[in-house]
Amino acid sequence: LKKPSLTNLLAAQAAEIAGEAEHAEEIYKELILDPTTRFVGVRGIMKKRLSEGDTDTALKLAEKAFSLKPKHEETQDVLISLQTLGSDWRGARKTLSAKLKYGSLPKDIHKRRDAVLALSEAAEIIETDKRIEAQVTAIEANRMSPDLVPAAALVAKEYLTDDKKKNAIKVIKKAWESQPHPDLAAIYSEIYAGENLEDREKGFKLLAKMNPKHVETKIMMAEMYLQAEDFPNARRSLGDTYETMPNVRTITIIAAIEKGEGADDSVIRKWLTKAVSAPRGPQWVCENCSTVHSVWRPTCFNCNALDTLTWMDVPETNAELASGSERAPFVLDVLNSNDTEAAQFDLEVEQSLMELDNGEIEDDSSKS
Repeated sequence: LKKPSLTNLLAAQAAEIAGEAEHAEEIYKELILDPTTRFVGVRGIMKKRLSEGDTDTALKLAEKAFSLKPKHEETQDVLISLQTLGSDWRGARKTLSAKLKYGSLPKDIHKRRDAVLALSEAAEIIETDKRIEAQVTAIEANRMSPDLVPAAALVAKEYLTDDKKKNAIKVIKKAWESQPHPDLAAIYSEIYAGENLEDREKGFKLLAKMNPKHVETKIMMAEMYLQAEDFPNARRSLGDTYETMPNVRTITIIAAIEKGEGADDSVIRKWLTKAVSAPRGPQWVCENCSTVHSVWRPTCFNCNALDTLTWMDVPETNAELASGSERAPFVLDVLNSNDTEAAQFDLEVEQSLMELDNGEIEDDSSKS
């Protein structure tokens, strides 16, 4: 054909199909020598290194391929994937900006993913004790995506550390409006930890108004009243969620309420038995491969997809097996005090969890 660039490319592809990887790489190296086929050669060797698991070399090749053809979408995606795998959040943000610049990424998706990368960068900076830089980056992430729970939680914590309670409250309210989450409720509880019951109740009601019908709002208010040992209001706040949305948290809360109101041990034991065999409730789940994560991550540890973790309910069969300490909500600490009854209650919970794991408790409501 008198077109070496074309025939070499066909020969490399034929060698790959035939399983002759080394021969294919030799041809790709020849393609690199020709400026007109350099990108194809670099990309070919990059894909081979990826298949071999040599991510360090693949990253350098991806960077070279990107410099040759910054508009090439597949190369952009491979480079971002490798950068996030290596925790190069700043580099990934630059590549993401290139995707936006060259029109291969919608603005709203860019904004969200850039917020995820900025949050990851901030979390890493915090570990180096550069708090000011970390705060600026975290605030930027929260500004770009106020509904990104981990970003809101990090910013609120930083504000709280600096005793800027009003700023922390504002951040949590904004996030709660679109995505109520137990992490936000926990930080909000810290904000009002030193307040009297009246001010604490007033503050929590203001947050509840941001999303009054959400189950997390009902759980938050129930836990707040439990901490105050106001069991009637705790029951009213929880409503019938332990029946309509039964999971470990809602059922354990009703068990704590029953305990606080002086119910018989048999009644409490019934609820505890249901709690240990109930669904765990919402968790961080990868929308790409359905892998369940115990904590939020910028990328899925199974498929390495970026920004695919969503807070959602999952079938119990897909959930990670959890120990008793992971399954029991923090509400169990509510009744902790100096009296032996509270301590006994916690022991009963732990014993029930152990019995479930050992198969000693039968999942049969008629026998509970």
